Amino acid sequence: MGGDAGTPPLHIAHTCGAAISQSPPLPPADGRWRLWRRPKSGILVGRELPRRSRRNTSLATHRPSRPPAARAPRPLIRLAELTLVSLVSLVVAAAASRPALASEEDTVFELSLDQLRSVKVQTATKTATPLYAAPAVVTLITADDLARYGYQSVAEALSHVAGLVEGDDGLNHNFGVRGINTGAQAASRGIKILLDGQPIAFRSSQQQWTGLEFIPISMIERIEIVRGPVSVLYGADALLGAVNVITRSGGTEQRLALSHEWDKDGRNVTIASGSGNVQHGPWWGAWGAQGARLDRGGQTLPRISPDYARYAAVATSPQDDSAPRTLYLRGGWQGERDELGASLYWQRQDSDNVYASLNPLLRPPTHVQLQQGFVRLNYTGRLDQRNTLRASVSYGQGEPGDGDRVRTGASDYYLLRDLGYHAVDASAEWLWQPGDNNSLLLGADLLHDRETLVSFQRYRIADASLFQLSEPGQRTLRNSGLYLQWQFPLLASWQAIAGARADHHSVYGTQTSLRAGVVGSVRDWGVKLLGGTAFQAPSPELLYRTAVQPGDISGNPALAPQQARTLEAQLSTPAAPHWNGTLTAYHTRVRDLVTLEQAFFNLVARNSSDSTVNGLELELRYQREGFNGYANVSRANNRRSLNRYTLAPLAQRPGGALFPANSANFGASVGLLGQRLLVSLDNRYVGARPAATANVLLANQDYQLSGYVDSTLTARWTINQRAQLRLQLRDLWNSRYVDPGVGGIDYPSAGRRLGVQYEYRY
Repeated sequence: MGGDAGTPPLHIAHTCGAAISQSPPLPPADGRWRLWRRPKSGILVGRELPRRSRRNTSLATHRPSRPPAARAPRPLIRLAELTLVSLVSLVVAAAASRPALASEEDTVFELSLDQLRSVKVQTATKTATPLYAAPAVVTLITADDLARYGYQSVAEALSHVAGLVEGDDGLNHNFGVRGINTGAQAASRGIKILLDGQPIAFRSSQQQWTGLEFIPISMIERIEIVRGPVSVLYGADALLGAVNVITRSGGTEQRLALSHEWDKDGRNVTIASGSGNVQHGPWWGAWGAQGARLDRGGQTLPRISPDYARYAAVATSPQDDSAPRTLYLRGGWQGERDELGASLYWQRQDSDNVYASLNPLLRPPTHVQLQQGFVRLNYTGRLDQRNTLRASVSYGQGEPGDGDRVRTGASDYYLLRDLGYHAVDASAEWLWQPGDNNSLLLGADLLHDRETLVSFQRYRIADASLFQLSEPGQRTLRNSGLYLQWQFPLLASWQAIAGARADHHSVYGTQTSLRAGVVGSVRDWGVKLLGGTAFQAPSPELLYRTAVQPGDISGNPALAPQQARTLEAQLSTPAAPHWNGTLTAYHTRVRDLVTLEQAFFNLVARNSSDSTVNGLELELRYQREGFNGYANVSRANNRRSLNRYTLAPLAQRPGGALFPANSANFGASVGLLGQRLLVSLDNRYVGARPAATANVLLANQDYQLSGYVDSTLTARWTINQRAQLRLQLRDLWNSRYVDPGVGGIDYPSAGRRLGVQYEYRY
C-alpha cells in the first residue's frame, strides 16, 4: 500500500491540471472563474481565486510564505511553539538549583539477562507482565542498547530488530514486517507506533515519522516491539504489530547533547537535543526537545534505477535539505491510589523530497513541511487491590506548514496543498485482578476525526495569484471500539489468554479482532503458542484523494480494510546467567492486500491480492564481564496470489515485493579502561529484495536490489560523571546500498560518514 503500484505511473512533466492533462478554459465574459467539471469524469479542474481571498499575507516572488487555506486556527501547534522556551527554561532552572550529583543510572540500564527477561512490559496486554511470560512475541530495546550502539533515532533502533526491515526514501523511514511491506513510500503503515501508549500516525495518510522528527533518544527508557496482531487491544492499523516507545518518568537528571556528522563530499548532519526530568513530592515532569539540520545534496541516483538513462543529465541534486523538529512534554501527580497525567507532543517534518514519486530530481525539488501533535490527559484510579479504572482523552491535529510546496518542473508556478485532521480520542478501561496471573480487562474507545481532504492550488510566482485545481472538502470519520481480554492460569506453570474486540467505523463498517494463546514451560524451556487476527484501515488519503497530475493517486471510496491472521510458536531457553535465546515460527495470511494500480492516467488503491508468509526468527543475547552481544536472524517465505486487477505477467509477484527472504543483525560491545571506554560494532544485513512492481514494469523485466551489510563502529568515552564524548563511523565498509523505490528510481544510501557527539548531564 502506498508505493508498490501494480502498473507504472506516467512520466509527464510540466503539467498541472485535471487527471488528464488539459489547459484550463478561457475565462467567462464577466472575468470571474467558477467551479466546473469535465463531462462524465467528475474531476474538478479549477477556479481562479482572488489574490486576497485568504489570510492577508504578502507573498514574496521566489520563496513566499505559504498562503494557507482557510481552516480552523492552529491552537495545538501554537501552544507547542509558545510553551517550548518557557517550560524548558523552567525545567532546566529547577534542575540546576539542586546540588551537584553524580550522573544517575538509567531505569533499564546495564541489567543482567535474568533481570532483563523479568522486566514487566505493558504493550502486549496493557497489564504489567514479565517479558518471558507475556503472551506475545515481544522484543525489548533498553536505554542501555540505545546508548551502547549510538542510535540516533527510533527508526535506526528498529532497523536492528528481528523481522523488521527498513527502507529510506530520503523523507520517511518505512518498515516492512515479517515478509510484508505496505509500499515503498508507506512510512510504516503496517504497524502501529505509540508514544507512551498514544498513536503518532499522521492520520490523513497513516504515515508514521520515526526519524529525527521523533523524540530525542535520550528521553527513552525502553522500546517494546510486539510482532504479530494486536488489533484486539489497539484497533485499526496494528496489522503486523505494534511499537510502544516508553519515556523516562523518574529522577531529576537533565541531558544536553550536540552532534555533528559528515562525509568526504561535504554532506553533513547536525543534531541538538535535550531531555530531562523533575520531581517535587507527588508531582513529576519530563521534557524532551530536538532539532536537526541535514544537508544531503549531491547524492547520485543508483544506476539500477529503471529510469536512470532518462535522468542521467540530472542524476544528482545539489539541494537536499531537511530541518526536523520535535517537542515532548509530560507531567503528572501520583498519589497512593490515584494518578493524573498530561502530555503535549509536537513534531515537524521539514524536508526536500528529491526522490518524489512524481517529478523527482527537480531543481529546486518538492519540499514537504508537515506538522502534527497532540495533547492528552489520563487518569488511573485504584479502587482496591483488585479493581483499577483507567481513562484518557486526547486531541490531535496535523496540517502542512507554510513552507510546503509541490514542484512540477514548471518555472513559473508550483502547487500548494491543503490537508489535515482534527481528532478527538477517548478511552476507558476497567481492570479486575482477582489473583496472580488472573485478570479481566474491559475497555471502550471512541474516535471523532474531522479530515480536511487533500486539495491543491496553483501558485503563480510572477503575480502571486492562486488557481484552485481541486475542490476543498471535509469528511468526518467516527469509530467506536469495545474489547475484552481475559488472562487466567491453567496448570502450575501455564497460563492462557483470550480476547475479542469489535470496531464500528462510519466508512468501512464493523471489524472483529480476536486473540488466544497459552504460555508456559517444559523442563524450564519457555513455550508460547499464540494466534490472532488484526486489520489495517484504509487512510483518508487513499479513500478520497483527488489527482491533479498524471500519475497521481485518485481516491477509492470502496477500498476495504486489509485483514491479517497469524499463528505463532515460540521456544525460549532456560534462564541462564550469561546468555538466552528464542526461536519463533509464524504463519501470517493477509487478505485484501492493498496495492496501487493504474487507472487510466492515475493510480488507484485496490484490494488486489492475498499474501501468505511462513517464517522463522532466532534471537540471541550474551553478556559477561564487560562484554555484551546480540544476534538475530530472520527468514520469510512470501507467497502472493494473482493480482485481480491486471493481466500483465510482470505485475504478478508470486514472491512478493520490497521485502528480503533473509535478514540478520548482530552487534557486540566491550568495556575498557575500567568501563570508561565503551567500543561497539553493530551490523545490519539485508538480503536481496524484489523491486517495487511499478519499477519492474518500467524496466520491463523483473529485478532485485542487492543485499548488503551496514556496519557502525562506535567509541564512547566517559570524561567524568557529567560528560561523555562519542565517535562513530557509519557504513563502515561504504556499502552504498540501494533501497527499493518507485517512479522509475531507486533510493541511494548516505555511504560512509564520521560523527562526533558531546553529551552533558547534570
